[in-house]
Amino acid sequence: IGSTGCGKSSLLKLMMAHLREQGVMEEQILSMNFESMQFADMDSKQLYQYVMERAPKEKRLYLFLDEVQKVRDWQDAVNSFRVDLDCDIYVTGSNSKLLSGELATYLSGRYIQIQVFPFSLAEAKQQCIENGTYTSDEKLFADYLKYGGFPQRFFLPDDHSITTYLDDLYEAIIVRDIMLRHNIREQTALRNVLA
Repeated sequence: IGSTGCGKSSLLKLMMAHLREQGVMEEQILSMNFESMQFADMDSKQLYQYVMERAPKEKRLYLFLDEVQKVRDWQDAVNSFRVDLDCDIYVTGSNSKLLSGELATYLSGRYIQIQVFPFSLAEAKQQCIENGTYTSDEKLFADYLKYGGFPQRFFLPDDHSITTYLDDLYEAIIVRDIMLRHNIREQTALRNVLA
């Protein structure tokens, strides 16, 4: 669970890479990103059928469901997989739809939650070192105060690109994660409070 743009999908990719390094066969890994049109308008029954058709026989399945909250009644399928398959299930979702209290209800307490945050200052420094853009702690700190730690911004070429990305991210969080979730009709009033 984490905000839009904080790195949940990247964490799933790292976990899949780790499994491959540990010798898990490709046929045992099934990944679905529900932001893809490939899975648009999928409901829990369609999700269940899709996975069951692809699950390996007599081997453990490692199932990765990215932005699963986009699937109507997704929890019904996930709970069924735990009963019907030998599997590990990894689920990501935006804070706008999957708060920890809701997960406890949806999955009957049978989960381990990992909260994902943007980079800390130390992680930002490490990323800058890896990118070859680190010059000094003072410049890093000023940059971090100005732009924050959302990971994608460390790969953008200039201030204009970073500002545009962060403005778009801000709009996505405000509109999708706050206004839609809480059915806020007074958008101007909310924006004034946040400004």
